[in-house]
Amino acid sequence: PLSTGVQGTYQASAVGPGITGIIRFSYNSERNPSALGLNDYIFFVNGTIVSGATQAAIMNNRISGILNQANTPTTPPTDGYFDSLGGYFDAKMQGNSPFGSFSGTGALQVYESVGGAPITSVSKGFKVSGVRTSLTSSL
Repeated sequence: PLSTGVQGTYQASAVGPGITGIIRFSYNSERNPSALGLNDYIFFVNGTIVSGATQAAIMNNRISGILNQANTPTTPPTDGYFDSLGGYFDAKMQGNSPFGSFSGTGALQVYESVGGAPITSVSKGFKVSGVRTSLTSSL
């Protein structure tokens, strides 16, 4: 094990009111995790897809992650518009789990306009749970 976490690739599901998503990231303390490739998220927010990059750190059985500003469809739907400002998640790893399982909470900050209302910033909370999917972080 690394001094600040366990090397490998991780995947988590995120579920909340009107939001469902997948968060993926690699962890290796010797290299920049964003250079490893598989560091992304994709969310369905009330039926609209937003996606972006993930950065995560593991320290003392805690995983803290940042969901960077998202890429969104070029044509917003007619009944609503979602554009991500990014977000975060914070989870606790099960100390004795051979699978590197973890769970916690997070939020995705989005701009939203529904039914012609002005565009406002809204925080969409979610619960996150996941596991280490591979023992190696090279992809």
